Amino acid sequence: MNTPTEAPFDLSTETHWEMAAKTKMGKYLTNLETDFISKSLDLSTENITVMDVGAEAGRFSLYAANTKATVVSVDINSYALKRLKLKTKQVNIIQADARHLPLKDAVFDVVFMIEVLDYIPELEKALSECKRTLKPNASTILSFGNKSSLKAKLKAMQGKSYRHSYKAAMHSLSKTGFLVKKKLGYSWLPFGRTSQSGLVPTLAWFERFFGLRRVVRFSPWVIIHATKPS
Repeated sequence: MNTPTEAPFDLSTETHWEMAAKTKMGKYLTNLETDFISKSLDLSTENITVMDVGAEAGRFSLYAANTKATVVSVDINSYALKRLKLKTKQVNIIQADARHLPLKDAVFDVVFMIEVLDYIPELEKALSECKRTLKPNASTILSFGNKSSLKAKLKAMQGKSYRHSYKAAMHSLSKTGFLVKKKLGYSWLPFGRTSQSGLVPTLAWFERFFGLRRVVRFSPWVIIHATKPS
């Protein structure tokens, strides 16, 4: 008697964040964040190890995997991680919570936490776990929506909100022992990340030309390069 075989799991549907990354606003955000990474870090070094926390289906894991880095992609969403494995075998996936990473101390040269902290109320817990897994003098690149920005206040009127203020995030970085090396503000554009507005490229140019990215404290989004001191 033949044993019925289980139907293969369907992984053909893109995640929300995969679809969002293809929009005009999504491309603007990804390009800016990737450019910040490339200008902050050299991932071409031999034997470098990168952990991408909140990797989802792999925007930044794929970027790191195209260098010489060994990449570990962590996310709580198993479907998204399986989608990532469809794209490349050059990453190692772990389903886990950013607040409880099942990894040893001091094993990574770089940790990404990009567009994930807004889903984590316990900011210091996530930052402490990030720091624990980093080697001495190693780097993290992280981003967050700034709750104290005007854009956040407008979102709050619509029943939406960012979770952490600039002041709170900087305090948590300091309290957990990180040294901030570089920071940039962005997403001043009056659109959500799924917007297909034709004004996105023009307004992104204005954002850069008028120096709004340097007004970090009041920026809607902030991306930071920080290090773990030895």
